[in-house]
Amino acid sequence: MLDLSIIIATLNRGKLLLATVEQVLKQRFQNYEVWIVDQSDETVAAEIKESLAACLSDPRVHYLHLSRKGLPNARNEGLVRAIGRVVLFLDDDVLLLEDTFLDAHLEAYIDPDVGGVTGRVIERTNRNNARTTTNHITFGGRTVSNLTGTEPVRLHSLKGLNMSFRKEVFDHVGGFDRNYVGTALLEEADLSTRVARDGWALLFVPGAEVVHLSALNGGVRLESAMANEASRFRSTAYFVSKHRGRLGLLPFGFTFGLIAIVRAIRWRRPSALLALARAAIDGRRAWRHGPDQDLGMEGLKSGPGIQANVPKPARAYPHMAYARPVQAPLLPNPDHMADRPQVTIRSAAVGTRPGQDS
Repeated sequence: MLDLSIIIATLNRGKLLLATVEQVLKQRFQNYEVWIVDQSDETVAAEIKESLAACLSDPRVHYLHLSRKGLPNARNEGLVRAIGRVVLFLDDDVLLLEDTFLDAHLEAYIDPDVGGVTGRVIERTNRNNARTTTNHITFGGRTVSNLTGTEPVRLHSLKGLNMSFRKEVFDHVGGFDRNYVGTALLEEADLSTRVARDGWALLFVPGAEVVHLSALNGGVRLESAMANEASRFRSTAYFVSKHRGRLGLLPFGFTFGLIAIVRAIRWRRPSALLALARAAIDGRRAWRHGPDQDLGMEGLKSGPGIQANVPKPARAYPHMAYARPVQAPLLPNPDHMADRPQVTIRSAAVGTRPGQDS
């Protein structure tokens, strides 16, 4: 089995995607595969695949085109095909700052209790709203994030543009929830919450550093500020309903009610209040219909041939906690670790498993 599978979901971002894939192929660690999951329009997709011709000549690189758009679904389609022991998700508009980026992700899994990792993120446009290293969702539904720290720390949630998980965690908590539509805000927080509740540690590793370009075109960005904000309200209402229950609705309503008022005043658009309220109600209604996080396979276009109508695997993903077997830790290539500092985890120390000597 490969040590690592890398999944890059993309939508109408040919040049940026090419740059990201080329940087991955220049990494010192080489025991991996890459899945490019393209949701672009057919014409754009053909251009993207042509621009990737040199990369696709590498047998480790696979291309998959999906007719269905949606970031959670794209991640799931890549995930169900991945064969690595660790699965790394990257956005299509990131720059890898070091050729040891992959090593930094894998080193964290030396600790058998670590189930997910996020690396350092330098945002080109978005601002941090916390002074210390953190990434979490408040009880009112706001995202509080600062991933520019220089020391490893435990996190409540990973960052989707630069995150990895042990492959085995998906066998127990399911995949990404497709009910996060539009900008798909909080889809990674949703998965992170399920993984953490299952007993795994989530870790910030500064050595796995990227610059996020936040490209203005393509990706999950919608056509207007209003559409992006409505998607935010819908996703947050869904997340709160799913993970906080009825007790979370009051702080959510207060927090996002104030946000809606500020947006309506700033945009000089009173109708925004009603539109954002409807989006939140829609998110609540989506939760009542239940999650959509099974790992299915859509008809695909990969390599020289075309496979269509691939059946979904019959698998169940219980939400209850389970007892994980003690496994040998995942070790990166020691030759790549010779010049790297020893990782020391700040915050809660890594404990021993029940039955193990302390």
